[in-house]
Amino acid sequence: MDDKHLDLQLLAIFDAVLLEGNVTRAAARIGISQSSASKGLSQLRQIVGDPLFLRSGRGVTPTHKAIEIADKVRLALGFLGSLTSSRDPFDPAVSRIRFHIGATDYVSFVLLPVLVRKLARIAPFVSLEVHPIEPAVPEELLLLGKADIVLSTVRSVSHPIYRQELFRDNYVCLWRRGHPFGAGPITVEQFASARHLAMPRQNGARERVLQDVMQGLGISRDVALQVPQMLAIPAALSETDLIATVARRTALAFANTYALQLSAHPLPLGRFSVSQLWHARTQSSQSQKWLREVISSVAQTL
Repeated sequence: MDDKHLDLQLLAIFDAVLLEGNVTRAAARIGISQSSASKGLSQLRQIVGDPLFLRSGRGVTPTHKAIEIADKVRLALGFLGSLTSSRDPFDPAVSRIRFHIGATDYVSFVLLPVLVRKLARIAPFVSLEVHPIEPAVPEELLLLGKADIVLSTVRSVSHPIYRQELFRDNYVCLWRRGHPFGAGPITVEQFASARHLAMPRQNGARERVLQDVMQGLGISRDVALQVPQMLAIPAALSETDLIATVARRTALAFANTYALQLSAHPLPLGRFSVSQLWHARTQSSQSQKWLREVISSVAQTL
């Protein structure tokens, strides 16, 4: 790479195009004209010796080279930004910053309402944009700069990703009131004989917890309905004799809204933890540290 003519704006253009997937939106993001962004991108392509982005539909997709250098570019931008951070402290009460968070349906349902309520009180102009984790691996959202923080059940990470556990939850059985099984608790035999509603990876876990435990016990289940979204679960259960394995916090909310009931799960599924993940490039950022602290404090109230 010939870095003789590499400047901060070229790095900012590259980063914006990578985030937006569109040159026009990237230009608007950093406050320059589209022609300036295109010219800068062309200059950067010559310096790097790679097209960096290829046309795809109405936008662009990064090449392997672009993905390879993305992390270094963002580290450089973060370092340069930190040089002025001490002279320009972050004030959440007046900041209009927009944070990008990667989260599953489960975490969005459980944590985000409480988080947004607190932000409205202490940081009224701050906004959040939530990105789905699936089908990407949670860490990829951070490595590619698609998210500032990822809320996930990932249990172990390695540098340059950091992790902080926020809260824990466990699984219960959820079914309608008036079900032939009565008020519960459900036995292993009843669980194995019932027809089930399933939602794969409902909390974003990589592990196949339920399947692995059933296999170890030598039992199976009859899945009559499989749904892709968590909000499809309560309505379907209330109209059928199906039962579902659901995270406890979600089940409690569903039971308070629909004619549903829950009980301890008959299988030893254990507990799972939800953590916040972030990249090393945001480790020292005042605004990012503030958001992580707010998320952690909110999680303690759940």
